Amino acid sequence: MIIDSHVHLGSMLRFSMSEADIIASMEKYGIVKALVSNVESTEFDREWKPIPAEDMIGELESNRRTLELVRRNPGILYGQYWFKPATERLGPEAEALIRENRGAFRGLKMHPYHSMTSIADQRCEPWLELVAELKLPVAVHTAGDRFSDPENVYTAAKAHTGVDFIMVHLGLGTDNRKAIELVSSLPNLYGDTTWVSKEHALDAIRSCGADKILFGTDSPIDGVDTYAKYTGLLDFLRAKLSAEEFELVTRGNAVRLFGI
Repeated sequence: MIIDSHVHLGSMLRFSMSEADIIASMEKYGIVKALVSNVESTEFDREWKPIPAEDMIGELESNRRTLELVRRNPGILYGQYWFKPATERLGPEAEALIRENRGAFRGLKMHPYHSMTSIADQRCEPWLELVAELKLPVAVHTAGDRFSDPENVYTAAKAHTGVDFIMVHLGLGTDNRKAIELVSSLPNLYGDTTWVSKEHALDAIRSCGADKILFGTDSPIDGVDTYAKYTGLLDFLRAKLSAEEFELVTRGNAVRLFGI
């Protein structure tokens, strides 16, 4: 039973990821559950220009769409609330939406590149205090730019020892070494396999422990057959890991961290 900890919904920039594609891809490739966040919470484009006002979708609206998706697919999809630290603040409505739908929202998502804000920025503190209270993990995009540097997630994790942080991508576009070393250094730091080569994914598991790495894909970023890119990874890990290690990476860690 495979759980994908990193799936997306929504239309923003060049991305268009529909409910139909999410479900069809999961059914086609045998993914039984997934954690979903909405890319419509994007604040800045690839050139770090603000999303035009006519295209901007408010944080509450974006996450209500995630909630509606999860409610239509109970026991299959679970939400990650994607917050917008650059242009919005944690207010009573957002807090109530999360608290009142704790069964649907199983974590938070933050994209430093598309928010031009580090997870270690003071603007993120109210969110991190909330998740510390609610015992929710935070998935953070990591890459080579200054906002997404894995070091920022390490800083936040060191300051918030009661919060579990997932370095998704393990430093996208890098050799993954820095992220792997950081994940191995703190008990509340984790990584995922999204866009990570099979060799580097295995290195991460060996270096950090099978209990620290989650299977993730960004599906359906390339359509219904996004998972075709990951069948080789799964076959490789199945051959290299023990049955217990493989189960942790592909299911057990997500069950534990997200409470699903």
